[in-house]
Amino acid sequence: MLSAEDVQRGLTGAWRLFLGKREAVRLFDTTYTGFWRSFLAVILVLPIYVLYIGSERRMILADLPLEVPFNEMSFALTRVIALAIDWVAFPLVTALLARPLGFAHHYVRLIVAFNWGSPIVSGIVALPAILFAFGIFPQGVASLLLFAALVLTIRFRFITARAALDCGFSLAAGLVALEFLLSLVLGEAISRIAGI
Repeated sequence: MLSAEDVQRGLTGAWRLFLGKREAVRLFDTTYTGFWRSFLAVILVLPIYVLYIGSERRMILADLPLEVPFNEMSFALTRVIALAIDWVAFPLVTALLARPLGFAHHYVRLIVAFNWGSPIVSGIVALPAILFAFGIFPQGVASLLLFAALVLTIRFRFITARAALDCGFSLAAGLVALEFLLSLVLGEAISRIAGI
C-alpha cells in the first residue's frame, strides 16, 4: 500500500523533473519495494482519468445522432481496460529492450520515474478535453491547449528518460516515442475491438 510519504516523495521527484531538475531522479525509491509501489501511482491517475472519460463521453454523445445507440457500460469498461493495458505495456516492452539497448542497470529507475510522472502527464493531457467538454473553451482553443499539453508531456518524458538512464539524446527520444506510439496504438486497437 502507498503511504503519504511514498506519494510525497514520488510526486516531488516527478514535479522537480518536470521543472527540468534532472538531479531530482535521486529522490525516487528504486528499491525492489519502491519499484512495485510506483505502479500504485495509478491510484492518483484514476480520478483524472475518470474526469477525462466523462469529458470524452460528453463529446461523443454531442456528435452522435439521437437514434444511434451508445453503450455506456461498454465504453467505460473499454477505457478502464485501455488504462490497465497502457499502464503495464511500456514497462514490459522496455524490460525486453533494456539489455539489448544497454540500460538494464537503470531500468528500475526509468520505470519508477515514469510511473510517478504519470499523474502529472495525465493532468496535463486531460485538462484541455475537460475544459472543452464542459464548455469552458471552444474547440479551437482546446485544440491549441492539447497541442501545448502534448509538447509539455513529450518534453517532460524526455527529461525524465535522460535523467533516469543518464543517457544521450537518441535513446531518450526513442523511448519517449515508443511510449507515445504504444499508448496510441493500444488505445486505437482497444477502441476498434470494442466498436467505439
